[in-house]
Amino acid sequence: MPEIFKTAIQVRFGDTDMLGHINNAAFVQYLEHARLEWIRAQHAKGLPPIHIVLAHLRMDYRYEIVLGQTVEVELWPTRIGRSSFDFEYRVLADGQICAEAHSVQVCIDAGTMNSKVLDDAVRGVLEAQMGEQTSFRKGDE
Repeated sequence: MPEIFKTAIQVRFGDTDMLGHINNAAFVQYLEHARLEWIRAQHAKGLPPIHIVLAHLRMDYRYEIVLGQTVEVELWPTRIGRSSFDFEYRVLADGQICAEAHSVQVCIDAGTMNSKVLDDAVRGVLEAQMGEQTSFRKGDE
């Protein structure tokens, strides 16, 4: 069973579109916020600083979100590579899954901006939290 990381999202009026629901681009920002909060949480537990860049993102939208709903993002790692790792996500509003997503992050050397091998500490954290890919991703491969 994966260790699911959850973070609350502050939905802002500026996230809405002219139809009154949350714009699709805001969902991407919510995922970014969740990744950053995950990194902060790992640092608070003693993980040394890591630098990552987003290499791939895919999202399926299920239901609309409107201003005033309680929104949170759940994420968990599903794959660990040499210098990259994958996250699966769920975006929930009032407990209902409104979007599912998958991303690939690459660990980089901040000085050279080149990819670098995941160090053992990062690999250990990811392995401890790892879960399976959701059915959302499994059918795509």
